[in-house]
Amino acid sequence: MKKILAAVLIGILFFGCGKKSAEKPEDLSAKMITDTSSIKAVPVANANQQFNLQYKFQKGKTYQYRMTQSTEDNLTLKTDTSITQNLNQSIIYLFNLTLTNVDSDGVMEFSCAIPSIKLTADANGQRFFYQSGVTKDTNELKKYSQYEALINNPFSMRVGKNGGVLEVFRADRIVDKFLQLSKLPNQPTPEQKNALRSNIVESVLKPLINQIFRELPSNTVGQDSSWTFVQPPASFLIFKLENTNLYKITGLEKYNNDTLAVVDAGLKSVVSGNTKYEERGATYNFKKPETSASGTIYFDVTKGCIQKSNLKTNIHIFFTMEAPTPKGKQKGSKDEVIKTSNILELL
Repeated sequence: MKKILAAVLIGILFFGCGKKSAEKPEDLSAKMITDTSSIKAVPVANANQQFNLQYKFQKGKTYQYRMTQSTEDNLTLKTDTSITQNLNQSIIYLFNLTLTNVDSDGVMEFSCAIPSIKLTADANGQRFFYQSGVTKDTNELKKYSQYEALINNPFSMRVGKNGGVLEVFRADRIVDKFLQLSKLPNQPTPEQKNALRSNIVESVLKPLINQIFRELPSNTVGQDSSWTFVQPPASFLIFKLENTNLYKITGLEKYNNDTLAVVDAGLKSVVSGNTKYEERGATYNFKKPETSASGTIYFDVTKGCIQKSNLKTNIHIFFTMEAPTPKGKQKGSKDEVIKTSNILELL
């Protein structure tokens, strides 16, 4: 089960009118069905017009999004025997996002609540299921505490006018609910609680929010305009990973009464570092990870928000190892391919 939950917490890659009142469970369940089809739109009459990509959220209005994260993880371990592990997992989130303030620099502050989450997974034939409001068993809620803790416990965030997430805060309710569900034998110290809050913000909330807000260019754009966003360097296995998001406008389309900018999204990865690692007498020889990402973002120029996006990533990891044993040296290898898909939808 750890494998399943970890895939979500380190996952790699919505906008519309919200509801002012609490929704019934059956209403939420009806919204937990992903639309995998492409947007049915038509090209605009003037495809060469210039425009600005700007977020235009209305203060006090609640926007609702559906995010679907799917993971396919195929792993082969070889020593004196061969073991194959296959994981297929899907997690659907509903988000209610409300703009509460905009400062003089255009920085936006939002309140965000997650009213519903649904997880389905198959790990080598073993099935797992969790859905907020449906899963009631105490032991099951403890098993899925990192999801259940998010349900209807609002947090806040600050987002730059061009879409960069500056800060995620007020996550105390989530931390308290997680601790309550986890039923730890001892109460955590203030330092441990702060560390847990930081981990939830950095490993859970920010990766989700970063799927909602994409960095936009501040200048006027048009057909074939492109821009990049350099991510902070990150550690991956024994390597240093430097990713650059690539964006290019490939068209303008009419969707109902709105104009959509069709944005092609890609990724450039630079992997650096030694390929050999030694620990406790064992030697590991890594092949540099192979990464790729592609997809399409539909940005509603009229409303000033993302209408829909569908992004896919692939990672291939391979290494061999050699370790001493009482019977002599043992050799082995690990070969893993992880495919992810993130679909964001305006409801």
